[in-house]
Amino acid sequence: MPAQAGTGSPGCRHGEGTELMVAAANPAAALAGCRVLVAGGSAADAAVAVQAALAVVEPQSSGLGGGSMITYYDAASGRTRFFDGLAAAGATVTAGLTVPTAEEQAGGVRAFDSGVDYSARAAAVPGTPAVLGLLHEKFGRLGWNRLFDDAITLSGQGFEVAPYLHDALSDSGAVTPSCRYPGLRALFCDGDRPKPAGAAVRNPELAQTLRELRDGGATAFYDPRGRIAPTIVAGLRGGVLDPTADESGPAVVPSLLDLRDFADYRAVERRPLCSDVLRHRLCTAPPPASGGLTLTGLLDIAAANGITGFAPDSPEYAHLAIEASRLAGVDSRAYVGDPGYDDVPLRGLTDPGYRAARAAEVKPDAAGHPVLPGVPDGAPARISDPAGGRDSTSQISIVDAGGNAVSMTTTVNLNFGSRVLAGGVVLNNAATNFSAAGAEVNAMAAGKRPRTSIAPSIVFGASGEPRLVAGAAGGGPIPDYVAQTVLGVLGYGEDPLRAVSRPHVSGQARAEDCAGIPDVRSDVEAGTAAEGLLPALRERHHPCAKATTLRSGLAAVEVTDSHGLRGAADPRRDGTVYGA
Repeated sequence: MPAQAGTGSPGCRHGEGTELMVAAANPAAALAGCRVLVAGGSAADAAVAVQAALAVVEPQSSGLGGGSMITYYDAASGRTRFFDGLAAAGATVTAGLTVPTAEEQAGGVRAFDSGVDYSARAAAVPGTPAVLGLLHEKFGRLGWNRLFDDAITLSGQGFEVAPYLHDALSDSGAVTPSCRYPGLRALFCDGDRPKPAGAAVRNPELAQTLRELRDGGATAFYDPRGRIAPTIVAGLRGGVLDPTADESGPAVVPSLLDLRDFADYRAVERRPLCSDVLRHRLCTAPPPASGGLTLTGLLDIAAANGITGFAPDSPEYAHLAIEASRLAGVDSRAYVGDPGYDDVPLRGLTDPGYRAARAAEVKPDAAGHPVLPGVPDGAPARISDPAGGRDSTSQISIVDAGGNAVSMTTTVNLNFGSRVLAGGVVLNNAATNFSAAGAEVNAMAAGKRPRTSIAPSIVFGASGEPRLVAGAAGGGPIPDYVAQTVLGVLGYGEDPLRAVSRPHVSGQARAEDCAGIPDVRSDVEAGTAAEGLLPALRERHHPCAKATTLRSGLAAVEVTDSHGLRGAADPRRDGTVYGA
């Protein structure tokens, strides 16, 4: 019988809490974190437990083989800290993901096609174990070896396939079905068909990897003398993904990563990106994340145009939210890359005067055509990269009994990452987030971290303590999703569940089919009341306004004066809240 999340644990209650709370994308993971908090652990401890469990039960979205960014509030010092554990390129790279090495070119390979996105070549060095180790080193209260019990039980004894995992396996839009990749097929499929929701799955190889990580600490994942890193490198170097594929299937492209790349990886502490929004202070992800800059820009531009003066389901709200998203997004994609490699004009992009000038470009009755990047102080004019992103990634939001808080967005990039599994671990395909060869920013380089749209955020009240802990999964539109939640809770007084459940609008998708005009499309969430906004958006000349899938993965915890803690996980996925 598979291990079950159950309905609770001594001290943990489903959906409610007054002193502590965990919101995450799967009930088993949220409960694992709550149990750690009830046992006296900190928010940092709980983040480790939640991620370890998500690696088992939500492998399509995050895990040990991915990357993460963490915004952390330390109640003892009153400081907000930010930790970057994004996956990073190895020491040996080409000019771009589709560019072969010299040896491959000598062998007749001229360029790889889009199949390389789901290949070992697309994997970067995972950063999640390292960043969790750094977070725990600074703010952990319980021993590291006490944080993996639930994850090991779930992987060893088995767990039930959740509906969203089944949906990801059944993706009808995939070039090659998930069950034709050997690693996924062995775990999650019955022949050529994904196992149904509720079916039992065991991942004993992952259980062993988790035990070694538990006993050896975070460094055990990267140690060339251990078992984990050599196993992963061997799996990636093999590069065999889909031996049954025909000529239209993905390319078989081996990784260029080696053991030295794992040994050299380090998580990085950076200064969080903070901004005043809606009479609150919001701190979120700095570069190499573009998501934080897009989020703060979106909120600034929307607020300057009086967005909260309109009902959140009105055409006026949708118009302003989308226009603010388009303006903020093209700036982020034009200027943001890894600050260790690219000159990011962060001061100019966040300058109040610059933001006010961008806000003044919004017209109340007409969309801008086309929306182009601005030119912030101290920066050359640049062209915006294409927008992108899929509905992968996962969000963890935690508040502990001591008032510490974690907002952590964690990802293997596209669903199931590279589709390569080694040691039971799904390996990311984060290198697909680099721009094309020769790009002005975010071009692939040795050791570099690719740009990401994630935006783990903490919003502070007048007292300087956390008021809202929020973030989202969902690819390119992540800043839209987080902004909607912030506006809902702080601008409209909604509870978190209402805020995260509201139908989405977005200005982050590239309008490649928009009469040949380089622009950013205006999207509303298909199958929701937001579709009723399309006629009004088209009257305002929004580019290619259309209904599309906007499958967010929000998780939020609100700290209130009168209701204790109120939390929510996105109903579009499998998440839930546990508290005490």
